[in-house]
Amino acid sequence: MKKVWAIPVLAAAICFGAAACAPAAGVDQGGANVFPVSSMEDSLEVAMGDVMPFYDDGVMNIYHLRNSTGTNSLFYHPIARLTTSDFVHYTDEGVALDFEEEMDSVDAALGTGSFIKDENGLYHCFYTGHNGKAHDDDVNLKFVEVIRHATSEDQVRWVKDEDFKLYGYEDDFRDPYVYHDSTDNCYYMLVMTRDRGNAVIKRFSSTTLSATWEEWQDEGVYFTNPYGSYNMECPSYIEYNDYCYLMFSEQGENRVTHYLYKSKSDTSGEWKSFPRDTIDASGFYAGRPEKAGDKLYAFAWCARLSGGSTGGFDWGGNLVTHELVQKENGELCAVMPQNYKDFFSHEKAYPAADGGSAVGYEFTGEKFEAHGMGELAAGVTRMSFTAEAGGESGDFGLSFGLDGLYNNRLGSAVIAFEPANNRIVCYNGVSSILRYGAPLAEVGFTFEKDKGYKADVIIDGEVVTLYLDGEVALTARIPDMKETNFAFYSNKAAAKIKDIKFYE
Repeated sequence: MKKVWAIPVLAAAICFGAAACAPAAGVDQGGANVFPVSSMEDSLEVAMGDVMPFYDDGVMNIYHLRNSTGTNSLFYHPIARLTTSDFVHYTDEGVALDFEEEMDSVDAALGTGSFIKDENGLYHCFYTGHNGKAHDDDVNLKFVEVIRHATSEDQVRWVKDEDFKLYGYEDDFRDPYVYHDSTDNCYYMLVMTRDRGNAVIKRFSSTTLSATWEEWQDEGVYFTNPYGSYNMECPSYIEYNDYCYLMFSEQGENRVTHYLYKSKSDTSGEWKSFPRDTIDASGFYAGRPEKAGDKLYAFAWCARLSGGSTGGFDWGGNLVTHELVQKENGELCAVMPQNYKDFFSHEKAYPAADGGSAVGYEFTGEKFEAHGMGELAAGVTRMSFTAEAGGESGDFGLSFGLDGLYNNRLGSAVIAFEPANNRIVCYNGVSSILRYGAPLAEVGFTFEKDKGYKADVIIDGEVVTLYLDGEVALTARIPDMKETNFAFYSNKAAAKIKDIKFYE
């Protein structure tokens, strides 16, 4: 038998029908958002690609590839910058480094890099120059990709070192990440490339960031992909508390951000991995870590979809930020940034099709059930609830894109808890309770029967992230969410959803 916990509200008493209830007025959020695009101008919404975070003097600089092009398909991806000090308000600082509209330029297109400040306060950017016509007779460059260098005194005006052209011995040679090693007292540069058919990360070293390309010493292969043949894009290295981390993204079937670890007391030892070695799922790509004070964050992008409202992930989209919590054994878990909870803290009652404002549901698992909720507001919505699986059959969770305040209906997409499959998964091609379509994104998670798990959800525009129990995060893009109805559902799963709360 179904149980429903609800708080009666006056609006429910005066509505003639549930579908006629108007949603409560939203909170004025003052333009705050959590999943910004590259340009913050409403008239120029440009997608964001690979993120290069750089924390400096209390400000997080979100350098990134802007998904814009020149007069020819050869020219694309300038490096632009957003800045934030609270992760809910962003300033568009414009393009930092631009591509060059010259057919024979090594910077015809730009690729991922990294930013660092030297001991004299000079800012350095090491980035990828790319020219897809490199091997044409009238261009005749050494390889398609090359590592480049630029400097700035203020992060506003950047000057390229036109003589700095560090080549590898493959066309794939990109995504430099430069960091200082205090133990060795030198700078290291990690570069994604290939070596005799293998996907590898190479390492170069220098005693100064102002070195010429010839002065960067080739230290050989630093890490070889043991998992497959895919390129390990956007490699990065960071030390946090007692551990070192190597992070990279899989340019392959799963397109997820992986990380490996080792103890700082054994830096010469082998890199190890946890059973869950990813940060989020395929909706979080090209992730890179950065510290801000004593906190560690990971930044990536959630791609647009190839099929409009459905289809798989394409290239370029919105920034996604996770706070990373470190366990005693070094494992990293993505959690909702505390700034989100602090800022989006105004509790809101959503109307429910059952009447009132629901705070919990119990599902028997005997049939399909869904309990409709009001329209999601146009701004940022945060919600929390406790999920409890009563067995391994069926699936339950959240459904989005409903066309009204109705019970027992599914929308166009679901975020499903699947106890039998030990995972949380987003389906964005739902046509019926029997046909969900192919998964858009999924992350492994083992459910214990009758155990309550705390879920935190943040929704902004087309992007949603669900954090579960301080362990995992799942980010997805669902274009039909905002200003449409949503529901809590069970498709023949014995389950409870309790302690439901909404915030704006």
